[in-house]
Amino acid sequence: METKKLLKALTDSIGVTGSEYDFACMLKEMLSKYTDECYVNKFNSCIGVKRSKYENAQTVLLEAHLDQIGMMVSEIDDNGFVKFVSLGGIDPRILPAAEVYILGKENVYGVIGAKPPHLMTKEDSEKSAKITDMLIDTGYKGDRLRELISVGDSVVLKSEFSSMLNESVSSKAMDNRAGITAVFGCLEKLRGMELDYNIAVLFSSEEEMGLYGAYTADFKDTIDLAVVVDVTHGMTPDSKDLEGVFPLDSGAVICRGPNLHPKLTNRVIEIAKRENISYDIEAAAGSSGTDAWAIQTLKSGIPTVLISIPLKYMHTSVEVLSLNDIESVSRLMAEIVKGGILDA
Repeated sequence: METKKLLKALTDSIGVTGSEYDFACMLKEMLSKYTDECYVNKFNSCIGVKRSKYENAQTVLLEAHLDQIGMMVSEIDDNGFVKFVSLGGIDPRILPAAEVYILGKENVYGVIGAKPPHLMTKEDSEKSAKITDMLIDTGYKGDRLRELISVGDSVVLKSEFSSMLNESVSSKAMDNRAGITAVFGCLEKLRGMELDYNIAVLFSSEEEMGLYGAYTADFKDTIDLAVVVDVTHGMTPDSKDLEGVFPLDSGAVICRGPNLHPKLTNRVIEIAKRENISYDIEAAAGSSGTDAWAIQTLKSGIPTVLISIPLKYMHTSVEVLSLNDIESVSRLMAEIVKGGILDA
C-alpha cells in the first residue's frame, strides 16, 4: 500500500460532515479486506473488527474521524446566486475568490465572488470577511439552478492533491483523511500476523460538528484501549513562537493531558523510544478538540491515548503535511497492537 496514493484517493473522495454515508460505505469496502466484520451504523460511522485467535482476548480500538469540513446551501436567489453557511469551521478569510462545487442532483461549479480592489472603499478594506456577506456565483439563472440544487445541499472547496518537496503533499480534507491513511497503514503492517488482541476500527462521522459519531459509536465488544488518530497544528512562520505547533517531520505527536490515560500514554512514549520512531509531545489541559474527548467517556469509560499528525493550514483547501509523519504514526500504532501494551 503506497501512502501517497491512498491519501490522494481519500482526499479526492467527498464526505462532508453530516452527509458522510457514501464515503462511509467506500471505507467499509476498503476495511472489509482487513476485518472479520464491518458495517456502517445508523450515524454514518464505519466500524470493523478483526478478532484474535485467543478466546476472551482484549480489544484495542483504532479511531479516526471520516468527515470533512464544508458548507451548506441556505438560499438560492432569482439571479442564480447562492447563500451558504459553514459546516465544521471554515475560515471566512480563505473564501473570497475560492472555487467550489455544490453537490446537488449534479455537481454545480461556482465561485465565491470578491469585489475588485478598484471598487473597494476604505470601509470595505477594513471589514473582516463574513460568510453572511458572501455569495456563490454559478452562472445559472435562479429557475434553472433550483432544478439542479436545493437548500440544504453540501458545498465543498475545489482542491487538487499536489506533491511538494521533501515528502510533503497539499490537499483539502487531510483533516482527517491523514488519520484514516495512518490506520490503514497500521492494518497493512499487521496483515497476516497472529495477534494477542482483537482490533476494532472506528471511522467516525460528524467530528467536526461536535464529536457526534464518536459519542454514538455502538461497539459490540468491550474496548480496553482506544488509540485516537487526528491532526494537530503544523508550524508555520507566523506560528513558530506559539505553543502547540509542531514542525513537519516531527513524527507521531503524542498527547498528554487529564482526559488521556497517563499510564498507557507513557507506555506509548516508551514504545516510540524503543522502536526508534520519531515523536514529540503535545499537552492538552482540557479537551483536545478530538474524538478522544468523547471516547474516554463511553460506557463505563475507555482508556484512551491520542496520537496526531502535524498539519499546516488546517481547515483550508491547501492543507500541507509530511508523508513521513503518517508513516511514523502507522508504525507506532502497529507496535502498540503488537507490543502487549495492556499487559506490560
